[in-house]
Amino acid sequence: MAKAKKTPGKAAAKALSWLKLGALRADAAAKAVFAQTEARIGYVRTTQRLLAHKPALLLAQEGLSRAVMRDPDGTLSDRERELIALVVSSENRCQPCVFGHAAELRRITGDALWVGKVEVNHRHAELGKRERAIADYVLKITRAPGEIEEADLAPLRAAGLADTEILEAAAVAAYFNFSNRINNALGIAPNPEAYAARR
Repeated sequence: MAKAKKTPGKAAAKALSWLKLGALRADAAAKAVFAQTEARIGYVRTTQRLLAHKPALLLAQEGLSRAVMRDPDGTLSDRERELIALVVSSENRCQPCVFGHAAELRRITGDALWVGKVEVNHRHAELGKRERAIADYVLKITRAPGEIEEADLAPLRAAGLADTEILEAAAVAAYFNFSNRINNALGIAPNPEAYAARR
């Protein structure tokens, strides 16, 4: 009897990444991260499952993510933080983060078309002066960090951002450049739940 042929792509679709790490034995701290994420967004991110093979890295990334995205003392809006995440992640072609943060922006705005425009090119999306200044700044952080100079802060200040908000915007952009690079370097699979959400 002939063996059934494997459907191309099926195994790859189930893999977390290009790595071959074996079965995960998540420790209590990793399980707590998984539970918190599932309670908040309805599923566990593929990146979290992969990083759980290095629990200290998972916890460090989760801590930094919370510090920049859910800062109780921060004054950037959730929409602004997610805009930064999406602009940076789109520029870096990071599928897990583009899918995840587009879904979150769709939740916040209820406007899937606007979010789609941001995904492709934020300059073609309807942005206010403040949002445009933030998006242009974080794009430069992503594309040419060595070329940033003090004058690059002027459009942000002119758009009404306080210096503490500029600090927040830079931190969010820097964090996503870090997480995007881990995802891209290891071929971490995007979550289909995020892609499908709120379309």
